[in-house]
Amino acid sequence: MPYDAGLTAAIGYILVGLSFLLVAVAGTLVVRTLMAARAMPRVASGDRLPPAPGLLSIVIPAHNEERVIADSVRTLRSQTRRNFEAIYVLDRCTDRTRDLLVAAAEGDPRIRFLENGSCPDDWAGKCNACRVGAEAATGEWLLFTDADCRFEPDMIDAMLSIAHRSGAALTSALGRLTYGERFERLLQPVAGAVLMRFFPPDKANREHDRWPFANGQFLLFRRADYDAFGGHAAVKDTLLEDLAFAARFERQGRRTAVVDATRRMVVSMYGTRAAMRSGWTRIYIESCGRVPETLRNAALELLACSVVLPLGALAGVVTGALRIAQGDTAGGAVVAASGAVALATGVAAVALLHQRQRAPYTYLALHPFAAVAVASWLLDGARMLRRRTPIRWGGREYVLEPRIHRRKRRKAAAA
Repeated sequence: MPYDAGLTAAIGYILVGLSFLLVAVAGTLVVRTLMAARAMPRVASGDRLPPAPGLLSIVIPAHNEERVIADSVRTLRSQTRRNFEAIYVLDRCTDRTRDLLVAAAEGDPRIRFLENGSCPDDWAGKCNACRVGAEAATGEWLLFTDADCRFEPDMIDAMLSIAHRSGAALTSALGRLTYGERFERLLQPVAGAVLMRFFPPDKANREHDRWPFANGQFLLFRRADYDAFGGHAAVKDTLLEDLAFAARFERQGRRTAVVDATRRMVVSMYGTRAAMRSGWTRIYIESCGRVPETLRNAALELLACSVVLPLGALAGVVTGALRIAQGDTAGGAVVAASGAVALATGVAAVALLHQRQRAPYTYLALHPFAAVAVASWLLDGARMLRRRTPIRWGGREYVLEPRIHRRKRRKAAAA
């Protein structure tokens, strides 16, 4: 095929353009990540504050948690905070959760459990279990946490001090995920980054124009604020009660706060890749407001930024090198250099995401493949909503009704 200078130049312009786009996207991501890190309060700040007075009631809903229940009990018993009661709500368990809990508690009077055998039809299972635990709690503070969370010994004392000083009605903590399994190391950095794209946690703490956000793995309330709000009954039918609490507190003018606790809180969310896919799909469906269009757009954005643009930059490096070999030194160098700079910027951005999540760099080079997998979860969510496919979570199935995007609702209302 004869050499076509015009076509070669056009391809070069396209590849340089894609490289510039990747630099812009990656650079924006780096800046936003660093700004968020600077704006987020850290749990260590609580070490310098006076201890919070009053009894703390810790409520842990547990549905078939034999994989993690013993570690949960052990980390609570090791807390420097001694003035607490821990109430495990064994919610329709069919495995060895109860036996393992009793063995790990070793008769500690602060650790007790309730067995719950049913759930009302109009309640989500986790919300109902939290309600059962809250009704049995006697503390001035209420902490709702998950059985798969593990805490450093000074975690809860520090968080209570922060909540007491700030006066927030709801204080939440962001921990780090576990990366022991291969699928966790590959997929969870991308999965977590997508959620933070929906809800930048630093924006939950600013004084004005807040983006309400909370993490259901650690929800700390003043009991008076929780009761005044209506408790879990106010969010009883949602599958992400944390986001519902944060949004409704914001509408009521109640202050919320999110704290970076990645050095003192570890969460082992899923034991298998299948469970991870199912769990994150549910999280994304609720995070996107059950709007299929939002899920689809998020998937396309992820694929464009993490797959298409890096491939364009890589193609620029290869094409530029070929042009240099063919004698077009100046033009080839521009295309190759643009691609190389873009790839380096992209790798730096992904590495920063891993660093912020305390994730290992083991599969950093496989980020595009992880992005494809997570994008498929987002598309799964959109498809499940459109087809009314039941979501199974916590021992129950839920058929979620899809909602219309706000833009389309406005057009319909105008018409």
